Amino acid sequence: MSLYFSVYPGCWERHLQRQYNNPLFLYIQQPITQADVSEAQGKDEDESIVFNEAFQQLLNEVATLQPQVEVKVILQLKDRIDGLYEQCAGLGGDFSIQKQGLRQLNELIMQVILSTAAQKTDLIAQLQAEIAARQGHFALLEHPLVAHLLHPHSPINAANIIPTLLTENATALRAAMNLFGSEQRQILLDESTHLLTRLKQAGYDLPEAWQLLPIMQEQPPTPGKTTDKTIRYD
Repeated sequence: MSLYFSVYPGCWERHLQRQYNNPLFLYIQQPITQADVSEAQGKDEDESIVFNEAFQQLLNEVATLQPQVEVKVILQLKDRIDGLYEQCAGLGGDFSIQKQGLRQLNELIMQVILSTAAQKTDLIAQLQAEIAARQGHFALLEHPLVAHLLHPHSPINAANIIPTLLTENATALRAAMNLFGSEQRQILLDESTHLLTRLKQAGYDLPEAWQLLPIMQEQPPTPGKTTDKTIRYD
């Protein structure tokens, strides 16, 4: 029986979707039912509600800021904007307006911080480097896989991270590899090769997945926020 998934699934539903009838998950996949999909959709909806409430609260606080606000408050707002953007990037549905609003708020906050450091050349250079890094991170988050890997309670755990990566297209995989250090990338490559070899012996050729392996060897051009997942495949 076929299962029905959303057109724009969130983190929880998307992980069930990538596992469904996917031989890459052959050795760890549990049977998936429509009830499981509905439960995942409910989790995604709950996360959307929590995000919208936090986003609206942020907008309200920014609208009532005093002209001479403390730097500490500005920095706290910056951290909240970053966290909300990362959260928003992994939600199901269309949140393009909210993401645009968060990007604009981030630019405003960074301009305020830069203005407070107007005569401090070293600090300005540091802040400009941080702005560039944040823009790079936001670009990576355009790929939902990146946001799903960084989700604090991600369903993509150490046991299924390799089949997850091998399920994605080349562009998404290349973005996700920015989250891993050189040692982790080598482990991913080795264990991915092991999994694909094992599956080939079981009768699954999976040529598209094999073609992704060279990407794991590339040096990511845009290092972003790293994931602390322990990679292991048995």
